[in-house]
Amino acid sequence: MKARLESGKVVKYSKIPSEWSGVMHYMAGFNNASTAALETEGFFDVIEPVYDSVIQTASNLHLDNAYGYTDVDGNELTRAAFVYDIGVKVIPQSLEELKVKRIQSLKSLGFGKLTPTDWYVTRKAEHSTEIPSDIQEERDAVRTSIINKENEINALTIKASVLRYDINF
Repeated sequence: MKARLESGKVVKYSKIPSEWSGVMHYMAGFNNASTAALETEGFFDVIEPVYDSVIQTASNLHLDNAYGYTDVDGNELTRAAFVYDIGVKVIPQSLEELKVKRIQSLKSLGFGKLTPTDWYVTRKAEHSTEIPSDIQEERDAVRTSIINKENEINALTIKASVLRYDINF
């Protein structure tokens, strides 16, 4: 992806236009222009940041004229590129509030897994028809998984760990 400054704002281009009128006028083929030609027209690479979206944010895409990188030969170089600032995400909820929300999501997921077989339970209550053993085992496994995961969530001591916790089963 490339970007350029236009009227003081960063504009990202997922595709370079085939025609361009800037320093030079390109009737066609601008999208196949060399890196040097693109940079002459203000098109620079957008460096996609590697960051933890649970606890960090990427913002303020801006042109860095001295972006440091290592080339294939191991040389430390600089170039112009658009980069994001990486900041710490503010998580306003308390650890306990995050746990409650995660456990609610877990139980909602469990409800969704149990719902398709609820009719067996209703049938047993209304007509004393036994629940097939495989269905009963499946339902028991869901409830056991919920209990275990709820205990694991409650044992967590870091907000990010609660946010990252995989409730799927």
